[in-house]
Amino acid sequence: MGNSRARIDVLIVGGGIAGLWLLDELHRCGYATLLITKGNLGQGQSIAAQGIIHGGTKYFGETSVADLAAMPERWRASLAGDTGPDLSTASPLATAMQMWLPPQLGGGLLAGFSQKAMRGRMREAPKDTWPNCVAGATGGHLFELDEIVVDVPAILTALHAAHADRIRQIPDDCAFEVTSNGRQGAVIGIDDYEIETQFFVFAAGAGNDELLRGAGMKQLQGQSRPLHQVMISGMKTPLYIHCVGKNPKPLATITSYPDGQGRHFWYVGGLLAEQGIEQTPDALIRTAKQELARLLPGADFTGTGWATHAVNRAEPAHRGGLRPTSATAKSFGSGIVAWPTKLALAPVLADKVLEILRQAELEPGPHELGGLVDLPRPAIARPPWQEVGQWS
Repeated sequence: MGNSRARIDVLIVGGGIAGLWLLDELHRCGYATLLITKGNLGQGQSIAAQGIIHGGTKYFGETSVADLAAMPERWRASLAGDTGPDLSTASPLATAMQMWLPPQLGGGLLAGFSQKAMRGRMREAPKDTWPNCVAGATGGHLFELDEIVVDVPAILTALHAAHADRIRQIPDDCAFEVTSNGRQGAVIGIDDYEIETQFFVFAAGAGNDELLRGAGMKQLQGQSRPLHQVMISGMKTPLYIHCVGKNPKPLATITSYPDGQGRHFWYVGGLLAEQGIEQTPDALIRTAKQELARLLPGADFTGTGWATHAVNRAEPAHRGGLRPTSATAKSFGSGIVAWPTKLALAPVLADKVLEILRQAELEPGPHELGGLVDLPRPAIARPPWQEVGQWS
């Protein structure tokens, strides 16, 4: 297998979009960087994301997460191949989201959204452009949000293609040890391999807790925010919409993926998915059918299949379990633990990691991958709807 000892500048542990985006940024800064992952790229949190690059407008309050407002333009620049990671091969699924305000919610909520519209963050859609699922509603308001929906598997594919030589898969059951080497840097032991690195970054989402414990950093912990999302197969038309109510969070958020046979999968999140964690799959499907029929009276669910998908969103632990205000990167010696909080904030997370490295005055050094080149390259994770065994 060749030399079992490798030497690099930065090791990233975790193969989601956050880790891959960081890999690209570090490489363009001149650092010899390697990313390792136990599973397929995007497995877990990234592949389960709805792909919405929003700026906070979907929340009734101005925004519940800092730094979101600038994200749509930053992602657009990458999708156009202008700045940041070149994602020009990953065409977005939609160039805008819609926000549906059903008629029964009253003028007070409408006034709040109208103020946002005046600031240019959203605009009311003419009635003749409404999708069929709401076109027949008596009253109500539909807004267009200047926020894109990315194709998550395509984003993962583009980032992997750009850096395939710097991405490797390690066994699920491998031993992982972190040892200081007596100066700035550490030696990472992975079974028979040793990786000498100036810095290492844990960006493994829900896997960060185990990595932190292994590194002796029990004071740094994460928290999980579970979701139980609904999937609908066989929809005739795509839909990208937030259905909002008086709750600060959307009642239901729907994005769509083509099924390759002329129809679409609808992927449903929002409050429906957050409250669905207390329900069995069958119970959640019954709830979703009732709720979506109420919110989208013109939607045609004839001949469709239904299934659910559970996922945990990993975040840094906050007092009282509160949602983090942005992406988080914390340093400990030669290590950094990173949580993006939301897929859209992957660029912000990379910025914060780079700032830690700049403050540490990290300089590119000699590097050699040694026997690591013999490790396999991971595949791209399959999206949840492609993993359904049987649709109800």
